[in-house]
Amino acid sequence: MSESTTWAYRAARADGVLELGSVQATSREDAWAALGGRGLFPIDLQADRPPMLAQRTLPIDDLALGLRTLASLLEAGLPASRALRAFEDSAPPSWNSLIAAARDRVRQGESLSAALSVGTHALPPIVIGILKAGETASALPAAVRRAADLMESSAATRAAMKNALAYPIVLAIAGSASLALIIGVVLPRFEAILSDLGQALPPTTRLVMTLGAAMRAWWPMAVAVLVVVALIWHRMSAQSAGRHWLHSRYLEVPLLGRVRESIGMAQIATSLALLLESRVAMPVAMLHAARASGDAALEGRILRARDSVLSGSRLWAALKEHRAMSPTGIRLAMAGEENGQLPAMLAHAGRLERESAERSLKGALRLLEPALIIGFGALVAMTAAALLQAIYTLRPGT
Repeated sequence: MSESTTWAYRAARADGVLELGSVQATSREDAWAALGGRGLFPIDLQADRPPMLAQRTLPIDDLALGLRTLASLLEAGLPASRALRAFEDSAPPSWNSLIAAARDRVRQGESLSAALSVGTHALPPIVIGILKAGETASALPAAVRRAADLMESSAATRAAMKNALAYPIVLAIAGSASLALIIGVVLPRFEAILSDLGQALPPTTRLVMTLGAAMRAWWPMAVAVLVVVALIWHRMSAQSAGRHWLHSRYLEVPLLGRVRESIGMAQIATSLALLLESRVAMPVAMLHAARASGDAALEGRILRARDSVLSGSRLWAALKEHRAMSPTGIRLAMAGEENGQLPAMLAHAGRLERESAERSLKGALRLLEPALIIGFGALVAMTAAALLQAIYTLRPGT
């Protein structure tokens, strides 16, 4: 007999109310069935397992490409089991372990969404939610394509952010390496040469030498402090309350906080649009969209807005009350609710938020790049000037 496992779940009731708890079952499928028997719609289901066996996330580029390929196979009329067999030959390598397990489960009669939600590389909950909604509406190929659109949108946003940050990062690394070379190699040699001459040094030279010696003496302590800070940050990030506090602080950072908020709101609006288009109920769609934000603070805002919606508020009013979307997004949501085009308006809001994030990031980088150049250049120039001054003012034998 298989050993029973505790499964922590987050599920929605028929009335849309969120329920958290745990259930005992021998497998994920049994846990899913047990929750379904209670009239619950599982949103997240995690086994009580060691951290090293926790689920890992597929690279988002591979995830988007795989979903697009799978959608094409399903739209060609192939049943799920045959589509997975054909998909195995063209899927990105990171999909291999997931496909093999999913194909066997589909053969045993499970739905595609349930099969793809199991394994060390299970798909994100929001993708599973879209697939499950498509299966319920007998529109699985379209649902897979919508999920692919969402992942491609997320991948494009991440790629744009990485490309924009590439030059400042390279500049910071190069500048730091130059300073390390000067402090660790150049200054000690000049100190040895100048000390042999036995003459007084100019004040600027003494200042640079003192600072260099202090940095060489204290760098192990600085590294230790950074390690401790990193460990504290990691521990806080692993806890719900700590993660919420950290993410709230991130949103308060000038310029970059606005970029992060815009990206999160774009994810929320786009996810909500796709879920509503897939005929997912508003309360359940808001649960999935909250998780898609990637920010615990924004997730909390959406969940509070969801509570307001369950209490009878309109979506746009709830979003405005809890600052869960930008003013432009709120106006578009209001227009969508009034003309019956809410998914389309939310999708448009997602695009606008994404463009706003890119503009804000470019604006921040226009300030950051010259600041790095001037800062590192000034430090190197000050060091070089101090050393040259010492050389020009020394008079051997006097």
